[in-house]
Amino acid sequence: MAKFTYKGQDATGKSVSGVIDAGDRKSAIALLRNRGINATALVEGAMSAAKKQKLSFSVGMSGGKIALNFLQKFLQLHAGGLPVGDAIKIMRMRLTNPQEKYIAETIHKDVCEGKTIAMAMRGFPNVFTNNTVCMVEAGEKTGNLVTVVRNLIDFLETKQSIKKKFIAGMVYPATVCVIGFIVTIIFLFFVMPRLQKMLTSLGGELPTIAKCLIIVSNFAFQYWWMIASGTLLAIVGFFSYKSTAKGRYNIHKWALHIPIIGGIIKENFYCQTANLLATLLGSGINTTEAMTLAENAAENLFFRKRFIDSKKMILDGVSMAQAFEQNEIFPDLGLDLLSVGENTGDLASSFREVFKIYHTALLDHLGILTTAVTAIAMGTAFAMVAVLALSVITSVLKMTSSMKI
Repeated sequence: MAKFTYKGQDATGKSVSGVIDAGDRKSAIALLRNRGINATALVEGAMSAAKKQKLSFSVGMSGGKIALNFLQKFLQLHAGGLPVGDAIKIMRMRLTNPQEKYIAETIHKDVCEGKTIAMAMRGFPNVFTNNTVCMVEAGEKTGNLVTVVRNLIDFLETKQSIKKKFIAGMVYPATVCVIGFIVTIIFLFFVMPRLQKMLTSLGGELPTIAKCLIIVSNFAFQYWWMIASGTLLAIVGFFSYKSTAKGRYNIHKWALHIPIIGGIIKENFYCQTANLLATLLGSGINTTEAMTLAENAAENLFFRKRFIDSKKMILDGVSMAQAFEQNEIFPDLGLDLLSVGENTGDLASSFREVFKIYHTALLDHLGILTTAVTAIAMGTAFAMVAVLALSVITSVLKMTSSMKI
């Protein structure tokens, strides 16, 4: 009997993983099916706890970067004429990063056992997103893997660039908020009590604004455990609700109504979907299969459901533009471009234009979000400092006016 490490989905669609004992891979797959588990990755041997922990940490922190590095190295070798298996074999020997090396070793083993590279990538969902896997799968099916991977790398590089700019833009407001919070805590817990004691000893009386701050500091000091417990319960409750299928769907739906952020989520979906469909249709994948792959790649469950409904309508003979319009997949401008693409028989080009339009809109919204967060952070910090300074000044003035000389 051998041990097999597996990852997959149960009957409810929840991701599961573990280790199973079986005589061979075929028996392991059969055992998992009997348990209602659809295996997406099956590797012989149990990964050591230490190795799994290292992989999990690295993947969680920089999964997108690892995927981009992997694809760049793979493209360099495969585009030079090496078959897929040989390219990954060389990567496995040359990579020095432990996590990237482990991924290359596992994918090479799966490819040698007859899996496609896309199927092997599905064993690392925290590294290779559904969008990435679907594009690689389309490239393998059509024989255009080099072209597809090159387009995918361009898309991932653009995505990484946007992410870096956004994080860089958030550093300053985050720093201002942290400093303001620390100053407020120091003032409430250390400065204000001493000021109150001094005024009381001199026969003075605190002004209203200072009294309010004292009440807040006393409440926070006395009932900190209640505040911490309430915050912890709220966080646990949120993630517990999110772990359910209905909870994930509702959270994804509600997120679309958040000002600015909802627009960013929508435009990110438009960009990813348009880029994926442009690549799939341009590679020779038929509309039905392209829709199925794009459906699986949709990250937002609310949009995924609408996409599934659109696919059903298209299979019933409705045009893509009409199906997308009825299910509100794209805004009017995107739908107009798709109508033109259907009339000219060149949907791939239309989707490329849709991607360009909403990629620009996405960058604009990210800029607005960065500006808004910076303004809110600066305003909050200024308000906190102003209140603290005002309380000190009014306390001192009231003390001097009430002192008996």
